[in-house]
Amino acid sequence: MLKDVRLTKKLPFIMISLALISALVSCLIAYQHAAKAMVDEANNKLFSLLESREASLHQYFDTIHNDVAYHAGSPTIINALKEFSEAWASLPADKKTYLQKIYIEENPFSSTLKGNYTTASDGSKYSTVHAAYHPQFANLRKARSFHDVFLISPAGDLIYTSHKEKDFATNLVNGPWKNTPLAAIFRDISSSTGYDRITFSDFSLYPPSNNLPASFIAAPVFDSSHTFLGVLAFQMPIEKLNAVMHVTAGMGETGETYLVGQDSLMQSDSRFFSGRSILKVKVTTDPVTWALDGREGITLSQDYRDIQVISAYKPFDFLGTRWALIAEIDQAEVLLPVKQLNTFLTISGVVIAIVITFLGYLLANDLATPITAMTHVMSRLANNDLNVNISVTERQDEIGGMALALVYFKDSAIEQKGLRDRMSFMAKHDSLTQLPNRDFAVKQLQKMANEYHVNGKQFSIMFADLDGFKQVNDTYGHSAGDIVLKEVSARFKTCIRDSDILARFGGDEFLLIISGSGDIAYCSTIARKVISSLEAPFTLINQKLTLGVSIGIATFPYHTNEVNSLLKIADKAMYTAKHNGKNNFIVGEIDKVMKTEYPSF
Repeated sequence: MLKDVRLTKKLPFIMISLALISALVSCLIAYQHAAKAMVDEANNKLFSLLESREASLHQYFDTIHNDVAYHAGSPTIINALKEFSEAWASLPADKKTYLQKIYIEENPFSSTLKGNYTTASDGSKYSTVHAAYHPQFANLRKARSFHDVFLISPAGDLIYTSHKEKDFATNLVNGPWKNTPLAAIFRDISSSTGYDRITFSDFSLYPPSNNLPASFIAAPVFDSSHTFLGVLAFQMPIEKLNAVMHVTAGMGETGETYLVGQDSLMQSDSRFFSGRSILKVKVTTDPVTWALDGREGITLSQDYRDIQVISAYKPFDFLGTRWALIAEIDQAEVLLPVKQLNTFLTISGVVIAIVITFLGYLLANDLATPITAMTHVMSRLANNDLNVNISVTERQDEIGGMALALVYFKDSAIEQKGLRDRMSFMAKHDSLTQLPNRDFAVKQLQKMANEYHVNGKQFSIMFADLDGFKQVNDTYGHSAGDIVLKEVSARFKTCIRDSDILARFGGDEFLLIISGSGDIAYCSTIARKVISSLEAPFTLINQKLTLGVSIGIATFPYHTNEVNSLLKIADKAMYTAKHNGKNNFIVGEIDKVMKTEYPSF
């Protein structure tokens, strides 16, 4: 081709022509792939944000569920219901008028702070009981951000409320609030024969609370002889739910997440409304309809503001109540990077064409560029950038030999880095189970303790020691014991979150670090999961055997704010559990020297 054209002209011509064609084709392909990738990434990101909100909602509602289940069976609630019921019976005939007068009308606190009134000075048995239990219930309400806490007698009398609103001392069967959701869930529980039935009502306007949105969750309370004592109920305000749904990280300028109920009304406030939108704004879009039908996906749609959006949707269910969980972002915001990319590639294409034309003649006769490229490669390798691509190794001249030498150097550096990484892993992990070892776990605890003073995040530890493991080693040998330890590690991992840590502390001892939580009830739930994970038998040499585990629990900073003391408390609690019959868990005793203030209820 072009035999009669001199090489000094032919080579630049061929190089420039091929480079321009290649640049044009590459730009077109890059634009198509990049545009699709941007839209796909935006869709995936939106759905991931939806799933993140779903996980946060599950955590929020599961915590509330666990709270009401735990407290409904606690001795404090059982005794409170008994004593309040007895005190209620001793009151004058018109109990509502009597109690509302001394605890609401004559309450010295303002209307929003009447729940701070501990006891009236009427000298009644009721006021004595109220003074004994009200501080505990007030702490519970504040700690869990409940709007109110209710104790309801079997007859439907609201014999105690923490917040002291207009529903206090009324009857949910025949009183003024008999048609409210609180009365409905009381009737539902009262008509059930289940000991552990927990009932939930969706958000609706609640007249005693100034007609603000509220939902309720309740559980029956029984004594040790299974006698029905009444109902424990919590009133949940919308603020906590809004806090979950209004997280704007990753949502851009126009993104939002919200809930829609079966009545097509918003069950959380929109971030784009200055006032309240919950139970006011009706959303009848296709994504809402599909989510309420139990489907999930992502689609283009007109939102409740008549704006074209990309909408991710899925159902969210809790105790028989279904909401549509929606995450949306304006389509214009998603496509803006695509339009910017189009403009950028057009300008870049023109600039590249000019540059290629200008530099083609220089590149045809100048060997300085590959030398410069090699210098750049060597500089990046010197800075430990082992991802650098050495692209001129196929040359047969001195530059190719230089590139080949760099390839050998790069391979050697990568091998040394891999060796360092493996050694670092071995220093921090147990060689048998691949779990973090004792030193790593203790350092991690110290780090979390130091960070607590900055971010205030509590954490808990669980010391777990296998019951019956020595017999495995004695009977089947240490090789069989190693197999069991690996299987135990795998089972324990399924009981904790990805953010938590499971470490082998030595022998058949394990340490579980529960991050971000100092809740004893939550730790107890994890402990039960750990114990249950060993219920399935292990198979060794065609023999089935079972193991148990004794667990000690301690939380930071509730038990102590010093790591070594925290470990000792959990270890001592574990041995107490072992001495008390094994295969159980015990919450450790507070270190009276190092303990910090922590609400009790």
